[in-house]
Amino acid sequence: MRSFWDEAAQRNAMFYVDTSLGYDDPDPEAFLAGGRRIADIALDETKATPPGHGLAVEIGSGLGRICAALSETFEKVVGFDISAEMVRQAEELVNRPNVEFRHGNGVSLTGVDDATADFVLTFTVFQHAPRRSIIRANIHEAARVLRDGGVFAVQWNATPGPIRWRAHRIKMGLLGRLGRADAKGRDVPQFLGSRVPLGAMDRMLADAGFIRVGLAEPDSLFTWAWAVRRR
Repeated sequence: MRSFWDEAAQRNAMFYVDTSLGYDDPDPEAFLAGGRRIADIALDETKATPPGHGLAVEIGSGLGRICAALSETFEKVVGFDISAEMVRQAEELVNRPNVEFRHGNGVSLTGVDDATADFVLTFTVFQHAPRRSIIRANIHEAARVLRDGGVFAVQWNATPGPIRWRAHRIKMGLLGRLGRADAKGRDVPQFLGSRVPLGAMDRMLADAGFIRVGLAEPDSLFTWAWAVRRR
């Protein structure tokens, strides 16, 4: 995962964070505006309200566009990314005193104390995780750092057919080794990731101490859920 996203960041970081942009000439203004829209969705399209505006954490912060938007609402924002190159570029792009980026290991939020965050967000990250265990570990870390009543906004690929998707991922990996892969690397296992049905996601959330309070776009590539941490 780390090597794939480091290479992607070196090739064209903005595109790999948001593949709706043009590869040859991505629009920086549209890119940043997208971060504001995502933050608005995460904060406004649910009945759950964070218990405060102290600390927000983003899992998989990429170039930091969502962290930048969250910094207008929260006193401090910490973004974690598995790619050191993404973190380096994020620090150049987002120059705000209340935003910090950290190079993470992909499964933990090291350095954030227990029960200190008001809000945790992840967007277009879980859908790229090649194993469900990685998603589960991140959910438990979100639960660890959130205060009682803290809100977790999570987006993932809930399209039906997780077993079929794993088979497709294996097939595309074999084609890649034969030199028949997408030139931009969008059909390798590290990009294709995993599908997680809503029932499985609900179980992982509940096991970590969350109560799901909101849902949008079920059974889709861009399914959203909002969950409240209860201690």
